[in-house]
Amino acid sequence: MLRLVQADLLKLQRRRGMVAVVAGLVLASVVIYYAVGAILDKSTDFESAVGILTLLAAVAGAIIGATAGGADIESGVFRDLVATGRNRGALFFSRVPAAWVLTLSILTVALIASAIISRPALSDVARGGLTVLVSGALTAAVCVGLAALTGRSGQVMGFVLAFQLGVAPLLAQLDVLGDGRFAIPAVAIARLDNADGLVATLPLLGAIGIILAWAAAALGAGLWRTRTQEI
Repeated sequence: MLRLVQADLLKLQRRRGMVAVVAGLVLASVVIYYAVGAILDKSTDFESAVGILTLLAAVAGAIIGATAGGADIESGVFRDLVATGRNRGALFFSRVPAAWVLTLSILTVALIASAIISRPALSDVARGGLTVLVSGALTAAVCVGLAALTGRSGQVMGFVLAFQLGVAPLLAQLDVLGDGRFAIPAVAIARLDNADGLVATLPLLGAIGIILAWAAAALGAGLWRTRTQEI
């Protein structure tokens, strides 16, 4: 299994253009945030940086996760791997840690840079860092599952990014949905770091359960498709 994970990670790392775009987007956003604050002589804090990075974590997770989950299927490599007799479940699950390693590595560098510049309290670093990393890990896992389910990495990227960045924030503002808004991944993730507003009424264990449920549902669907699809 470790060899499969290493192989999948190497495949992602070889996509240098994708890695450069994701890393550049995340790190450049941190640089711009603090640079603009310094130029305008406005205060820049770690909490605001965490808010930016949480959104970018979803972007990074979507791009890397969808690529990890669907690239082999689209290129025909998956067919060759199955033909060698490799376990389909192992081939599927090896993509998840590979996507996590790359996604979380980039986010960790950005978090460290933000913490060095802002010098927040250790508790703020722990809560904010957890929120950012969970956002990236969840989105990556969901996209691995959805890309394996559909066999289309590009469409999955577009759908998840549209939902995370456009639809989810709008749904979170609709009072008519009531507690149903807690099922939105972004709302549940926000509970890990923020106890104000809407998320204040969501129990922490409930938020963790919602996050795990989204990951389990997407990965379960992807695993089912991986095991049953014809080659």
